[in-house]
Amino acid sequence: MSDIKPFISVVIPSYNQGSYIDDAIFSILCQSYKNVEIIVIDGGSADDTVIKLQAWGDRITWISESDDGQTDALIKGFSRASGEWLTWLNSDDFQADHALHRVAAAINKNPHAEVVLGNGHYARQDGTFLRPYPRVDVGPDVDMRQEFFLKGFVAQPSVYFKRSAYMDVGGVNPERHFCMDYDLWVRLADRGSVFVGLDHDISGNRWYHDTKTATQTLQLYAEAVATQVEMYGKVSPYFVQAISNHLFAIFHGHFQTTRNHLFLRWLWFKAVWTVLNHRTPGYCLKGLVKETISKSDPVIGDTLRYRDLVAGVCKRLGKKIGR
Repeated sequence: MSDIKPFISVVIPSYNQGSYIDDAIFSILCQSYKNVEIIVIDGGSADDTVIKLQAWGDRITWISESDDGQTDALIKGFSRASGEWLTWLNSDDFQADHALHRVAAAINKNPHAEVVLGNGHYARQDGTFLRPYPRVDVGPDVDMRQEFFLKGFVAQPSVYFKRSAYMDVGGVNPERHFCMDYDLWVRLADRGSVFVGLDHDISGNRWYHDTKTATQTLQLYAEAVATQVEMYGKVSPYFVQAISNHLFAIFHGHFQTTRNHLFLRWLWFKAVWTVLNHRTPGYCLKGLVKETISKSDPVIGDTLRYRDLVAGVCKRLGKKIGR
């Protein structure tokens, strides 16, 4: 096996993230991977981001100017990139130890690879490990298009893609401002790109109360639905449950503190399923009969069965009759 070090361009979109930008840059440079360029596209930060970028000298390339948000920054960054392989790292996230070397080894081992997809984890605000990030299956016999439909997201900074594949699908979708990553993965899968899985932790995604994902969840889900409708013509049970759970939490409070929470969540699921999938009547009707919720979270397989609902209703009726 050859030991070629592919040239990798890492784009870092940034805006007022001076508290984290050094960690993001250092997490790349500390790996001592020679064939890498770091391109920081800052949206005209008003904090100390620019001062910190200046301190890195010629080890990075950067601009700071007003833009139209993260997607615009990514489009700018990738247009300036010169690497054969591309990825992006949000300014409050970081790469794991040896990530670049492991990606390079996967590329060398799989010369036809066009997308390398590794593991990732959520991190606390201080960068300490919180929990693993969910991931789709990857393999030669796996239908990646279907995987992304059924299972949703992956750790965005743990995905590296070949420039030629990125250009073939038209790059980052300028209409997506929250799930531009998911939209890109689906289009790469729809193209028939060769995905290679990497069973190593490649990145850490900081999760705290004022991240964009945490504060604008419904907008993110709306874009994910738009992507699924555009690419598949329907919405998967995964996203229906994620959305119905979120709406339930908004209107009814935390799951386990709400009386009859499983039954109410089941009703929310069926209502959201109908609204999102009415365009495909056959799929919609089949899902109304067959699909149901998990008892906890979309990524957990503890499915609520109809007999669970019947047993719950009987239990409630029995208590009322006994009064």
